[in-house]
Amino acid sequence: MEERIVDKDDERLIRIRRTKDGVDAEDALADEGEEEQTEDVVFEIPDEEFDEDLVGLTPSQLQRELERRKKAEEAEKAEYEKLVSAADALAAEEKYAEAEPLYAQAACYSFADERTVTGLWTARTKNFTDFAPFYVAEYAEALSEADDKSKAFVREKAASLKEERARLAEEERALAPSVLEKQEERRRAFAENKKYYFVRALALVGGMLLCMIACAVSANYIVRTQSIAPVVCTAGFGGVSFILFVSALVFLRKWSLAQRLCRINEALSSTEDGAKLETLRGKIACLDWVFGDAEVSAEETEASEE
Repeated sequence: MEERIVDKDDERLIRIRRTKDGVDAEDALADEGEEEQTEDVVFEIPDEEFDEDLVGLTPSQLQRELERRKKAEEAEKAEYEKLVSAADALAAEEKYAEAEPLYAQAACYSFADERTVTGLWTARTKNFTDFAPFYVAEYAEALSEADDKSKAFVREKAASLKEERARLAEEERALAPSVLEKQEERRRAFAENKKYYFVRALALVGGMLLCMIACAVSANYIVRTQSIAPVVCTAGFGGVSFILFVSALVFLRKWSLAQRLCRINEALSSTEDGAKLETLRGKIACLDWVFGDAEVSAEETEASEE
């Protein structure tokens, strides 16, 4: 018995050789070594993805499983066509709000074609009269992953948004320097403020610990001497420790608030101009997804920030 392993990049063929001694199977690409008369039957094995669920099945079980899958696929395709037909009918009547969820459901099928994408965007934009959906990041990114035919259709309908993107980019370049400069100024001020409260809180905690140690040492001498001095020192150091403890809590709370201000400052939306800049960048990013310029835009944004 001989087993041959053929490179997957080559076309795999199996030759069934019927001889007087029986049936023999061999690689169709091998050299013919026997001269006896044979009848060759060559068939092709499709190079399909390996399916572990089919391993170990008997021929009859395999056939039933393949038939079941075929029927399930036919049922899914029938349901898909039903959804698309219903959505197309609603879109033709300009009932876009009702057609959109049907197109979205049809788009979930792995074999969905360009009809779902073009129909979905037609419904979302009310036949491209409302361009607001183009500024939704989820929708724009999904469009960038659609097939070329669908993207070409949507981009052609939304061609006017290219001018809008240029206008937004110009506005973003004009606004970004002042917003980022002010953010950097606040960053330095907030960092100094945080450091101020942290150092003083640390000093107060250190003083409190020293006073607590002195209080403990003084208390140790109360039973060893008849003098009132250890009692006074114990009470004094105890009182100072409590005052330092309360003061340390106050400064630690202020340090925590200063740290919170540092975190808030890192978000552009913390100021009015910053929120406007963030909105502009979000819209530009969405249009870059729509027109397939996301990578270029990212490089331009990084350059403008530098």
